[in-house]
Parts: sequence; C-alpha cells; structure tokens
Amino acid sequence: MLALATACVIGGREANPEDWPGVVSLQSQQGRNIYHECGAAMISAEWALTAAHCVETIRIDSDLGRAVQYLPDGRGELKRFGPLQLVVGAGTLLETPKDATFPVDRIVMHPGYEAGHAELGNDLALIHIVGRWDGPLSRLDGLTGRSPDLSVPETEVVVAGYGNTEEQGSQEEGFNRTGRHVSAPSLALMEGIVPPVDPQTCRQQIATLIDKYGLDEEFAGVSIDPALQICAGTGGTDSCQGDSGGPLVARTWADGPVQIGVVSWGLGCARPDSPGIYMRVSAYSGWIADVTGIEPDLDTPPAHHPEYDRPAGRETGTEDAGD
Repeated sequence: MLALATACVIGGREANPEDWPGVVSLQSQQGRNIYHECGAAMISAEWALTAAHCVETIRIDSDLGRAVQYLPDGRGELKRFGPLQLVVGAGTLLETPKDATFPVDRIVMHPGYEAGHAELGNDLALIHIVGRWDGPLSRLDGLTGRSPDLSVPETEVVVAGYGNTEEQGSQEEGFNRTGRHVSAPSLALMEGIVPPVDPQTCRQQIATLIDKYGLDEEFAGVSIDPALQICAGTGGTDSCQGDSGGPLVARTWADGPVQIGVVSWGLGCARPDSPGIYMRVSAYSGWIADVTGIEPDLDTPPAHHPEYDRPAGRETGTEDAGD
C-alpha cells in the first residue's frame, strides 16, 4: 500500500524534543482514548503550522467554538469522532505536561489547496490554539529564520514525528499518567536525516514511480514545483504515515534548526529512489504572516544550543582553518 498524502520516521532514531522547538502532536480524543493524527510545529505563541490534508475533516463546533475531528463512516459520510487537541514538545506521548496541551478554536487552510489532493500542492494549514504557548518556537525559513546552506557538509536536513517506523507499521499503545489510553504509530518522537534531492532528479523519480504503480490517471498533471516544494530522502530514511504536517528542518550544530518544509506526501515510505515531498515554507511566508500577524525577523537567534551529534569529522571546539 502506498503512503500517499498521509505522510514515524523510518530509519531514524529517538529524538531529543529540545532539538525540535515547538514540535507538535495533533490529537483527537474519544472518551478516555487519545489518538495521534498528524504533526505540526508552533510558530508563534498562538499559531501552529501543519499540512492542509491533516485538517480536512476537522470542523469548529458552533456551540463550543472548539475544533472537533470528524471521520468518514462506511458510506463516506463524516461523523463526529471527538475533540481536537494540540500537544507541544513531547519526547513521548505518554508524558505530556498539562501546560503543553491546548484545544483549538480556528483552522485556516491555504486557499489554493484542493481537498483530497495533497499531491497538487499548497498543502499547508494554520492552527490557532486556545491559550498561549510560552515555550520555544520553530523558526521558519524566510520569516523568522534563515536556512543554512544545504550544500555544505555541516548542514543536516532532518525530519521528525510520531509516525510509522516501518511502512506497514502498527500502532503503539500505552497509558499516560492520567490513565488515558494513547495510540500513535510511534509513542516516541523520532528523527531521521533525509538528504535533499535536486528537482530534476525528483521529477524523474516521481514520474517513474507513478508509471510503475499504475497511477497515471490518478496523478495526471502532477509535477514537482521546486519554488513551492522540497524533495528529500534517498531511501532507507523517510517520513511516513503520522508524520504529515510535521517539520523538515535544516540545522547546523552552531546555529540550531530552521524549518524549511512541512511533511506533505510521498509514494511509499523509505523506498529507494522515492523521495518525500515537503511544502517549502519560505514560499508561503507572506501568507503565513498575513494570517498570523507574525512580524518577519530573519535574524532571531536559536533559543538554545542544540545537543544533537555534530556532523562526522567535526570535533568539539575545532574548526578547519583553511588550506
């Protein structure tokens, strides 16, 4: 089965949430059960950024003014499932501080997004929380941060999430401290390095896969626009189901992470020559600023010095002095 437009991290490792400022688990609730649905990232005290396809079936309850998840029944009709909540900064979904859990009262999908077709692009949405998140935020390339040069060895391009750790992975389950049953593809936050793939190669690989899987009719007219999308992942490590909407960052040990993309879609997970497709956040910085009121600040320093491993060949306190 293809992981299309629903893209834990496959081939990754357990992540330190401090290395992922503002990382979010978007969750639905039903009774005492909690279900991880998608990823996202807090980009201001009141707004999170995710993928539009993650919120297609969410509605705002007119009486309560809160977001509710609806799911299709056997006839394809949407039925109320339960309230939506947003949890920030969790290393494991079994331990989520109360002050990091928020209801949602507004969702703004990009006006160019076509429902049910993440592969056609504009796959972005903004989520407004009830309350304020006073913790670290994801710095957005082109709005509140500057991406480092992706071509130099010191830069890692990395994705994180609570999604599948294998393409046909099953749900992980457990009970949190309040006794609620929690279900997610991965209860732990995972991360994986996904090298960028140049646009021409990406287009060729996607076209080959569309033909190989017999998706020519379904994907008629689909193309990768490098101005709006990023291709990343050369096989072995990839985002997958449950990671959709989560952050793709470029980071250096010295300067910390800057979010350059949002997990959108892919054909399979971690398959050779099958890159993941991410929305390029810098291309949408104007729209994000208009909706959220975030003021551009490209020189915001990171909130902390990250603790993740340095790229191979770099030793603590040493730099190449040149030839």
